[in-house]
Amino acid sequence: MQNRKKLTASFRRSFLKGADNRERSLFARWFIQLDLSGGQIFRDQLEEQEIEKKMEQNLRDHFFHQTTRKKIFHLPSWLPAATAAVLIIIAGILWLIPNHKTDRRVIFAESFTGIGERKIISLSDGSKITLNNASHIKFPQVFSDSLREVFLEGEAFFEIAHNERKPFVVRAGKLNIQVLGTSFNVRHYKSDRLIDVVVATGKVGVHAGNTKKTWMLTPGNQLAYDPLTGKVEERMVAVADFTGWQKGELVFKNEKLEDIFKRLERWYDVKITIKTLSLKNKRISLKQKNESLQTVLKMLGMAGGFKYQIKEKTVLVW
Repeated sequence: MQNRKKLTASFRRSFLKGADNRERSLFARWFIQLDLSGGQIFRDQLEEQEIEKKMEQNLRDHFFHQTTRKKIFHLPSWLPAATAAVLIIIAGILWLIPNHKTDRRVIFAESFTGIGERKIISLSDGSKITLNNASHIKFPQVFSDSLREVFLEGEAFFEIAHNERKPFVVRAGKLNIQVLGTSFNVRHYKSDRLIDVVVATGKVGVHAGNTKKTWMLTPGNQLAYDPLTGKVEERMVAVADFTGWQKGELVFKNEKLEDIFKRLERWYDVKITIKTLSLKNKRISLKQKNESLQTVLKMLGMAGGFKYQIKEKTVLVW
């Protein structure tokens, strides 16, 4: 690694700042002193021959290029003695020049939350993600040069650092959510029927399923997508009702009791069974903050006209 840095620095001094032929010759002679033998450079003889031909042309072009009068420079007598290994080093240095693209492999990290757990994640670009309970997010440790992309299962609130040249994309099931810099909430639990996006600030583009249409959402917009039917609904909502979970709030607005119980299961780490099936579609509105399961069920029971029994981590409703 140290030798590679020395070679790079020497090349830039000698060839990117108008060195004369004497300096170039000195630099090339220094190359010959390098011991690169040992058969550790090429996979086979065919590869050696192919690369040698390509690198010889690079050598001519970059070391002894023609002047505007098209004078032909003859290579010094010592140059034919340079091995193909020397040519490989020269090519490697040329590839370090900035106008050559580098292939950087993206390495992903993952973060999980358990039932009843929340977590804040800071990304390499300065963005922040608050992960709700029973959720999973996958993200690059360092983003690529052209795209910031993460994958979500569960619920999260995103606060994205603005970057016009590098869009931020959230993949949530069949929804692709793209922004440049904004804040929004995404809920995508496999046990839930719908995937929804609610925008808090800025503008968010959402592409759903196999449709060609892209929905542009602004603050207060909610998009709800049904993966089974492909149906999309867009409406105005109170953003705080969908983001209050970050402060320990649960808000239900005319929601089915079956859906409410799914959220309570993830929030309180319990299993709720509805014995009276007609209760599943009963719609209830309720707002609570940092209340016990006993208190929440009591309020829901009064509003929905049902009874319940709590036994350790099991709840029966009828």
